[in-house]
Amino acid sequence: MSLNLPVSNLTLERGDSGLGFNIRGGTDIPHVPGDCGIFVTRLKEDGAAFKDGHLKEGDKILEVNGKNIERVTHNEAVQIFITAGNTVRMKVCHGAYAELMRNLSQSKGNGGGSGKYIAVLVALLAAG
Repeated sequence: MSLNLPVSNLTLERGDSGLGFNIRGGTDIPHVPGDCGIFVTRLKEDGAAFKDGHLKEGDKILEVNGKNIERVTHNEAVQIFITAGNTVRMKVCHGAYAELMRNLSQSKGNGGGSGKYIAVLVALLAAG
């Protein structure tokens, strides 16, 4: 799903307590319906990401050290972060989770789901 949101390049130095954030998502366990990306779900107050101040909960991580992670499993994403080294460069889409959930909510509210298809199918079967 394409988002028209700000994308930033961030660099974090791995601290004593690691990078300091949790992720969810992946092709095997999507965090957002219809988007299998990797999302930041929690920042640890003593971690590098919190201290840096640029990464936020709800951001979608697009790349790590130049490697695209938009279509990887959750475990693959974890391994990429574990092996990323002390200096970790990321491309991040800010506010992606909130925007995706807003879009999902609007599409459901506008009858933009499979319910419309089912109603037409039922009408056709009843007429036949």
